[in-house]
Amino acid sequence: MKNPNIILGGICLDGLKEIPLPYKNYLKIHKNVYIKTGTILCGDGFHFTRQDDDTLKFNAHHKGLVIGPNVWIGSNCTIDRGRVKRSAVGGGTKIDNGVHISHNVEIGRNCIIGTGAILLGSVKVGDNSEIWSNAIIHQHVKIGKNCVVGANTYLRKDLEDNMCAFIDNRTGKLVIKHRSETKKYSEKREGGVSTKCLNGKCSLKSTW
Repeated sequence: MKNPNIILGGICLDGLKEIPLPYKNYLKIHKNVYIKTGTILCGDGFHFTRQDDDTLKFNAHHKGLVIGPNVWIGSNCTIDRGRVKRSAVGGGTKIDNGVHISHNVEIGRNCIIGTGAILLGSVKVGDNSEIWSNAIIHQHVKIGKNCVVGANTYLRKDLEDNMCAFIDNRTGKLVIKHRSETKKYSEKREGGVSTKCLNGKCSLKSTW
């Protein structure tokens, strides 16, 4: 590698005691972070510009990736570093296996990202939100705090705080409503005591 400031492939930290050069210039990992095997961090994102002759020019990524404290990252995930701003995973967030997080993505604190989810470039996710299995979040979409995106949902719209987006299993159409209007995430009363669902799982019979 002629220029140590240009890196492409990303780094798998399996078996390493510390972040190697040149990734130290781009990758910051806070305390108590658990990263399972096969995960690739801080590689260049996927950004090409079509030229006048129709060839594709790669645009390098010189921003970094910051992973906050108490984060869990599953196996075989990819989290790209930023191109126009640093990518970030907020403290306390938990990411399941096989998730792809693109360049410039900012994920808040205490979020849940389910297996197979894809967050495209420059997505922003607020604190305490949940993105469930195989959901795809379109580039530049902003998701507020305490939001939920259901499994297998393709989301192209921004969500304000406390909203749920999911695909209706009868119509196949996208539904967006307040958390309090859903069966999974509304408050439940058991024995006169108000409780909240854990990760939206109130009971085996619960539906959206």
